[in-house]
Amino acid sequence: MSAITRTTRRKKTQRGFSMMQLLIVLAVVSIVSGFAVFGIASARQRIRLTNSSRLLASYVEKARVDSVRRHPSDPNLMAGVEVLNTTTYRVKMDFDGDGTVELRDITLDDGVVFATDPIALVFDWRGRLVDLPLTEIKVSIAMQWGDDPNDQRVVDVTRSGDVTIDSDVYLDDVPNVNVNVNGLTGIDGGSTSNGNNTATPTPTPVPPGEEATPTPLPGVEEDPTPDPGESPTPNPDPDPDPDPDPEQSPTPDPNPTPGDPQPTPTPCTANATTSPSPFTFSKHSGGTVTFSVNPSGNVTYANNPNNPNNLGVTKSGNTFQVSSLNNTRGNFTLTFDTPCGTRTVSVSVTN
Repeated sequence: MSAITRTTRRKKTQRGFSMMQLLIVLAVVSIVSGFAVFGIASARQRIRLTNSSRLLASYVEKARVDSVRRHPSDPNLMAGVEVLNTTTYRVKMDFDGDGTVELRDITLDDGVVFATDPIALVFDWRGRLVDLPLTEIKVSIAMQWGDDPNDQRVVDVTRSGDVTIDSDVYLDDVPNVNVNVNGLTGIDGGSTSNGNNTATPTPTPVPPGEEATPTPLPGVEEDPTPDPGESPTPNPDPDPDPDPDPEQSPTPDPNPTPGDPQPTPTPCTANATTSPSPFTFSKHSGGTVTFSVNPSGNVTYANNPNNPNNLGVTKSGNTFQVSSLNNTRGNFTLTFDTPCGTRTVSVSVTN
């Protein structure tokens, strides 16, 4: 083999990467790194959002258990959770077990905010929500990452106190009982607190060895045993005296004097009827609110500044079409001005 051939082969084996190959490799590495960084950032957002929702749900469950454990009858001593603003909520319960209720403010993770209106949840001694309107069968507290309504976690609390996260819970509505039978007091404020389970009157206990003496009923003789020697003798000729005495017949006044009639004022009423009832519908759908006013009058919608971008309200007479404008779920309040004063209607937007 000649020297020229050996020199040519040696040069070919010593060739490196071209500039175009290096640029292609750098571009591929940059794209892959960008996707990796974006995926890690999204995963961190979801982890923070999930962590905040689970922490809130755990505090709600702890407050419910604390009310059941301490058995409070005073509403000021009942445990609960209150949403203060878009990033902070307050937990009210006995944290150290000394019988004294303490307050603790919890801040959401960075970037996580509440997507629903501020609300307060209070549990009575049976673990049920207090002061929940009859139209609501559960309370939803939604959280989201920043301003993205598509990335949310929702904590649902039913009337009976069941707590879930991002799930369609069964609607176990607790009836609002209000009775007053035999001295039993009703339920105050839509809850089961301050119930009186003692019947009135209370029977007087009988000491041992003595027999209870029954109380005779009015109009009943104490000796009900009939005498066998006596038998009732019917009167064969009763005289009913059917002839009325004309002197005892009342004579009507030919000129009655009418009294001065007093007009009865008509109360002003403004009743709202929702469809569906309860007023709950899924996102991107809606329902209607119809007012019946007596005496007749016009009803207008007062825009609530807490949810201007979540719900749309269209008026037609005294009927209002309410629609969900985005993916935000939760509980919202609609305010209406009527001739009888201000009326509010609660609406719940679900999945």
